[in-house]
Amino acid sequence: MKKLFFLFFPIFIFAQNNLIINYLNLKKEYYQDQIVNLKIKILSSTTQLQIINLDNIDMNITKPNPYIYDLNVTFEDNNSSHEIMLYGEDINQTINFNKIIKTIPIPKIKNFCGVVADNLNVTNPISTKYDDKQTLLSFTIQCQKRCNLKDFNLSNKNKLTLDSLNEASYYIILPRTQKNLIFYYLNTKNGNLQKIKIPIILKENTISTQTNINPNSTDFFTPLNILYLILIAIGLIIFLIYQKIWLLIIPLIFTIPLILPFLPKGEIYLKKGDKVKILPTYNSTVIYVVKRPQKVKILKKSRNFVEIKIDKKIGWVNENN
Repeated sequence: MKKLFFLFFPIFIFAQNNLIINYLNLKKEYYQDQIVNLKIKILSSTTQLQIINLDNIDMNITKPNPYIYDLNVTFEDNNSSHEIMLYGEDINQTINFNKIIKTIPIPKIKNFCGVVADNLNVTNPISTKYDDKQTLLSFTIQCQKRCNLKDFNLSNKNKLTLDSLNEASYYIILPRTQKNLIFYYLNTKNGNLQKIKIPIILKENTISTQTNINPNSTDFFTPLNILYLILIAIGLIIFLIYQKIWLLIIPLIFTIPLILPFLPKGEIYLKKGDKVKILPTYNSTVIYVVKRPQKVKILKKSRNFVEIKIDKKIGWVNENN
């Protein structure tokens, strides 16, 4: 039966302008900015059909049969043009996907993050002191399959770093009085706006590497440093009582660990485009991108990262840079 079908197959498609195009998973409508994935089966009268990607499309082609072409097409439903051309013997046809799919607008709502996805998850939220009036909140965003994660945005005091098509690092600066960050994304499975709420719990000094995000903050008066200061004061009092020069050795010994952290630890050369991160980890949020080549002083070292101060910001850069 299958052999009989392909015997008459060329005659059948010739009657249909040499092509039969079947959209296997075309939905009735798509939201603005939604990532559209179409599975298309093309039956052609020629075995030499050329399928040319014209505009803004991610396309994969397989050929299970000399006359059958399976296409997997992905694009974002935005205002850009999305077209492919089918070209072969007696075939010259352009498919404009903007005319095939029906686009509906996203309902307007306050705090919409701009993402249209099957699902959106937030992990690893970290709240730290930015200055006396503001809090820095960072977290990781993940979505299933493909989504327009690059469009995620909540304010002008934020930064998004795409780690992949399905994952990104994000940070935002918020007022110290704000206790929660609430935003919405459009869930394409149920067509509803889904609410995400992130509690802002400020835990200063919970992560030691975050305490210097604010250049004005200091960790000089730690319990250990206070003990050193007390011992130095006692040593100076003893020196003043007995007036012996060698008695200054004791306060000098306890002065050394106090001044060591503030001594220069060398310099590092940063090139344009290098990324300064909140934490000394590869997946940490980027808080600054170097604008011009320059040398900066090293404040601290941790594994393969060094802490530096640049343009009034303190953060970490990969030592290999």
